[in-house]
Amino acid sequence: NIVFSNGRLDPWSGGGVQSTINPTVVAIWIHQGAHHLDLRFSDEADPSSVTTARKTEKAMITEWINQFNANNSVPLRFD
Repeated sequence: NIVFSNGRLDPWSGGGVQSTINPTVVAIWIHQGAHHLDLRFSDEADPSSVTTARKTEKAMITEWINQFNANNSVPLRFD
């Protein structure tokens, strides 16, 4: 399970994973930001593409944890 975030403001974004390969290897584009902006603390000045990327990443990670817990006797917690 991997999320590759790419920022349109990154000059090297063309060398990254630019498209989703399968449901567990996902590419997310941050059109008004850089690849690391989604990992920083949120700020009221964040562009909507960063806010959307964070929500998408959180939903995907939550789903991966739920799938893991459904298939394993020892649950993984992510609070």
